Amino acid sequence: MAENIFKKISAEKEIFQDERVLMPDYLPEVMPHRERQIEEIAYGLKGAAGGKKTENMLILGPSGTGKTSTVRYVLKQLQEYSQKVVPIYINCWESSTRHSILNNIVSALGEFIPRRGISTDEITDRISEVLRKGKKIPIIALDEVDRLFAGSGDEEKVLYDLARAKELFSTDFGVVAITNSDEFLVKLDQRIRNSLVQKQIGFKQYSPIELKDILKSRAKLAFYPESLSEEVIPLCAARAAKNNGDARLAISLLWKAGKIAERENSEKVEEGHVRKAFEEVGEGEVVEEKLHGREKEVYEFIRERGEVTSSEIYEKFKDETDRSIRNYISMLASLNLITAETRGGVGRRGNTRIIKIKK
Repeated sequence: MAENIFKKISAEKEIFQDERVLMPDYLPEVMPHRERQIEEIAYGLKGAAGGKKTENMLILGPSGTGKTSTVRYVLKQLQEYSQKVVPIYINCWESSTRHSILNNIVSALGEFIPRRGISTDEITDRISEVLRKGKKIPIIALDEVDRLFAGSGDEEKVLYDLARAKELFSTDFGVVAITNSDEFLVKLDQRIRNSLVQKQIGFKQYSPIELKDILKSRAKLAFYPESLSEEVIPLCAARAAKNNGDARLAISLLWKAGKIAERENSEKVEEGHVRKAFEEVGEGEVVEEKLHGREKEVYEFIRERGEVTSSEIYEKFKDETDRSIRNYISMLASLNLITAETRGGVGRRGNTRIIKIKK
């Protein structure tokens, strides 16, 4: 009789001590090289701990620079420090309508929502009632908030709701908007901008040294001692540094290298396993790790056709500004996903570019 496959792989050498530490949703106990941003966010939100108004803020920076993890880290500590605060994290890529965002808020406040659903007006009434009874201050973290501008227009009304929370819900909300889009502020209505962006905190891409520090802190928890050769972390950090200092990519590479070593029943992760991880992390993986929201939509539009003109992209995404489109194209080119050749005299904007998927 053939050996049971699960018995066979269970007998292989174990490299991982806790690979959950390398998963995208893991929230670390320590955030290397984000101490200043942690302090700034904490100062902006500290009023909520005493039942007072907070500073609404915009968290801005490239993908993979620790924006989401840093905000979640501060919200976790704030909740542990004060019972007067209700932190509510919402990913606008997953919840992109006004109704779904308000529904997330009322659910996080502990209010039961019937399966048939309720209207937006009913949701706002329930939120007001719960907050009046509990006398707590919600802190709403809206991740990938620029996604709210990708729909019909109703979605961004929720920003107006939150901006006039005192009037609508009889209490102030704290709002932390997170985005990697430099155009977000340009798109905001002036009235909303003044209320929702009282403070702006920037996140720069990680340096190779900073990436190594992040990987070391994760590796200490993720792998058994002596399970990594000394070349592994520098290689993963160097690859991620070339991709705009993306810590998520660095961590993903480390995890993949570990899985490859595990499959090969190696005693430790070696340089060769990292090289194989590089091969596995092809174009699709980079897109998954780095592209979100409208950037991903633009890339998918180009990939479906193989070759398009910039005029076709402008027409497809006409709700975006020309500058936004240029930024998206430049970013995709910097990731080595596309090529862009400029030609003159084509299209209503004069010069146009022929955009192709890089082979």
